[in-house]
Amino acid sequence: MPNYLLDTNILSYWYNPRRSEHAKVLARLQAVRQPEPQTGYVPRLYISVVTIGEVEYGHKANSTMSLSEKSSFKTFLRDECPEPYTITEHVGEHYGALKAWLFDACSPKEMRTKANRLSQLVDPVSAETLGADENDLWIAAQAMTFGLVLVTHDSRGHFGELLHHFKSTDQFDVEDWAQ
Repeated sequence: MPNYLLDTNILSYWYNPRRSEHAKVLARLQAVRQPEPQTGYVPRLYISVVTIGEVEYGHKANSTMSLSEKSSFKTFLRDECPEPYTITEHVGEHYGALKAWLFDACSPKEMRTKANRLSQLVDPVSAETLGADENDLWIAAQAMTFGLVLVTHDSRGHFGELLHHFKSTDQFDVEDWAQ
């Protein structure tokens, strides 16, 4: 039975009943939390330390949220996903593989010359330039490293291509509970 790494958007849909995606995410969560008939195993839900950082940033940058709203969301995260996944050396290796694939598949051809490839060691192109969010790459690398199913609603652009490619090679699985 798989375990799941939930990204920020899925967590916010789960938490906020006013979001249109809330009912779909909640229904999928209820299905996932059913014990496996033969073993009784219930999959675990995890978040990334990167997601925790995104939440902290969002709370600090959002001056319209009350302290009680921020506290309530943090309590929700701790209660529902109490064991965050950290960044390890192996996560860094998978991050490098994901970003290299993104560079090879999605960067403009002029960036892929031998001279420009060497410059990537000194001044690497940002994931944003390649059509992805840097944090999303780290979270995907964690899913890949720890054999978790990445649960995200972010499959647009080149990041979506990356997810599709690595899912098709069975290096990790991706699900969208908000669809």
